[in-house]
Amino acid sequence: MEARRISVIDDESSILEVVERYLSQEGYEVSSYNDPTEAISELPNWRPNLVITDLKMAKLGGIDVIRAVKRFDPEINVIVMTAHASVDSAVAAIRNGAIDYVIKPFTFDDLHISIQRGLSQTRFIPLEKKVGAHFPEKYKVRNLVGTSLEMQKVYSLIEKSAKTSSTVLITGESGTGKELVARAIHFNSKQKGNNFVGINCAALPESLLESELFGHEKGSFTGAFATKEGLLELAQKGTFFMDEVAEITLPIQVKLLRALQEKVIKRVGGLKDIPVDVRIIAATSRDLSAAAKEDRFRHELYYRLNVIPIHLPPLRQRKDDIPKLVVHFVTGFSKQMQLSKKITVDSAAVRKLQEYNWPGNVRELENVIERILALLEGDKIGSKEVEEALVGENRVEKGAPSASLGSNPSLRTAVDDYEKQIIAEALKTTHGNRLKAAKQLGLTRQNLQYKLKKYGWK
Repeated sequence: MEARRISVIDDESSILEVVERYLSQEGYEVSSYNDPTEAISELPNWRPNLVITDLKMAKLGGIDVIRAVKRFDPEINVIVMTAHASVDSAVAAIRNGAIDYVIKPFTFDDLHISIQRGLSQTRFIPLEKKVGAHFPEKYKVRNLVGTSLEMQKVYSLIEKSAKTSSTVLITGESGTGKELVARAIHFNSKQKGNNFVGINCAALPESLLESELFGHEKGSFTGAFATKEGLLELAQKGTFFMDEVAEITLPIQVKLLRALQEKVIKRVGGLKDIPVDVRIIAATSRDLSAAAKEDRFRHELYYRLNVIPIHLPPLRQRKDDIPKLVVHFVTGFSKQMQLSKKITVDSAAVRKLQEYNWPGNVRELENVIERILALLEGDKIGSKEVEEALVGENRVEKGAPSASLGSNPSLRTAVDDYEKQIIAEALKTTHGNRLKAAKQLGLTRQNLQYKLKKYGWK
């Protein structure tokens, strides 16, 4: 699932409306809530990638929201909004698991930066041993999907590297599952009881990335209201995962190299060395060796990272794994969407999926299966559903048949127009409440969200 789903919680309707409008214009999928208890109850259905919540609310405080979100899924990041320009309240939120805070009145630039932070980072921090204790189970090597020879080699390398503390470099195209492999290494290693912290280096500008990696001292730049530890510190005794490591600039490469060689860092604006004991796993979709030869990436850092190389093959080179991946995703999404019916996939649908070249790899296949299930009316996935899902994203290969769309486009248009009218009426009668509209229409929230996106409604 692409990281674009955001829940916004605030009992002030005016703030809620402004934030929702801004996020929708920026292309995010947004669910907004005046009632924090409703937002919490909707977590299993909506499954956001990020939660933005007010700190002071009548029914339930922001700290309680953070705790509830972390109990549901420790890896969902939370940003708090507070009208109280109090460092103490913001720090309390951070201590309880929030990733960042914005102080009202904030600018859209402030919010944008916080969202960049929230969506670029992964944190699994066992604040309480019992919270999320079952969570790492899915990252056991035995739970990774695929029996092809290429994947058997990957599994062997995961198991071998998990027995060491050596640095690992994972390479492969976008969507092949590099972060999943990093997690599998961590949760099968001696570091598994400690923090797993990750960052997408391509998602942040240089100045922000430096502060996130190494931390900053209070007053070191505008907006540095308090001292903040960096992600390398946060990962102490655990694993730090750097995705798209080829994107970091040469100045930051120098600092990272020092952290690897000397096991110390300096915060931005800081003077003292801070010791760090952390296992580094890096990943890239680029040719890091070529970048080093062209002096775009420091040779010494490349050699430090490339101690244990693991290469993930693209999905088009292991199509025999597609049937097992389909079963895995159908089972997972059926549970997530709380589908009462048992979904089957016919052989023609599987063949159609295997004919496609999957430029987005496993991630694209996952998204297509989610889309099919969100719109499925019966209990069987056939080749027609597969074709429509692929054509709907303009991803079908050139020359692929599109007869499933129907030979009379005016019929398709009429059906779409009627569906839009029904949805518009439901939203009108529920005063824009999408959860109530979905229930009124007999849809899941995901299904309604997909249809709204399909018709260009924000």
